[in-house]
Amino acid sequence: MSSDQFERDLTHLERIIPLLVHGNPLALAYWRRRVSSLSPQQSLLPDGTRRVTRLLNVFDEVERALISGKVTARRSPG
Repeated sequence: MSSDQFERDLTHLERIIPLLVHGNPLALAYWRRRVSSLSPQQSLLPDGTRRVTRLLNVFDEVERALISGKVTARRSPG
């Protein structure tokens, strides 16, 4: 994967992940796999590791909120 493709994929995920809070939580597993699949390439960008980690943390927060029944609006990561 090139750094340009990694950047496009990561940017897309950073935009879509926060919207999941308002959508279908069943899709969380799919989107988590999409983010996790970028982990091997995270060194392609200087801030790749930070951005991938931040998205995975968003999943953790959403899943905790779903378990506790307290899903709230979340601002876009960034």
